Amino acid sequence: MSILKNILTAIRGGASEVGEAVVDANAMRILGQEIRDAETAITKAKQSLTSLKASEIKLKREVNSLQQDITDYESKALKALEANNEGLAVEVANRIAELEAEAAEKSAEHASLSVQVDKINILIRSREKTIQKNKRELEKIKTVEQLQKATSTMSTNFAATNASEHRVSAALERVKAKQTNWEDRMEAGEWMTDSSQSDELDSKLKAAGIGAGADTGGASVLERLKAKQAG
Repeated sequence: MSILKNILTAIRGGASEVGEAVVDANAMRILGQEIRDAETAITKAKQSLTSLKASEIKLKREVNSLQQDITDYESKALKALEANNEGLAVEVANRIAELEAEAAEKSAEHASLSVQVDKINILIRSREKTIQKNKRELEKIKTVEQLQKATSTMSTNFAATNASEHRVSAALERVKAKQTNWEDRMEAGEWMTDSSQSDELDSKLKAAGIGAGADTGGASVLERLKAKQAG
């Protein structure tokens, strides 16, 4: 079970709905603090483990040194026996016995410490994995909360934006209508100006006998009919 679930389970045991809301609001802060505390504890545990490992290495070195001393004294005891100096050989043998007892004691201590160091190391690695998992869980929770806040903000703003957009759209349509009306009036004014100028020019040409329109009276029609009869 993750740290977050442990916290919620422990605190929510007899909590009312109001209490649960308080826990929910502070869950991420509590989890964040738990993670930081756990990381601090892991750092201290690693320091202690380093010290224990150093003690283990030292014991191993001392056992090896005693074993070397035992081997050297055994060689000397044999040489004493070869020299028929049994008294000296007995003294050496007693020394060997002392060294063997000390080596056995330190070897047992080293074996026990080595087992403890390995167990603590495994425990630390396991706790580190749990901490990393909880950190990822916290990040996911924060991300979801931020997304929920953003969604809520967008939903609130959307209604206001819709009303604002409607007002802006209506204002733009009014501006467009005014612009179109102004363009229509300008076009009508230009047409009136062109028409007036054309009428004035035609009057001047007619008065000068230039470009006058053909006679469309009865005489003209009669002449056209005679031309067809002759043809």
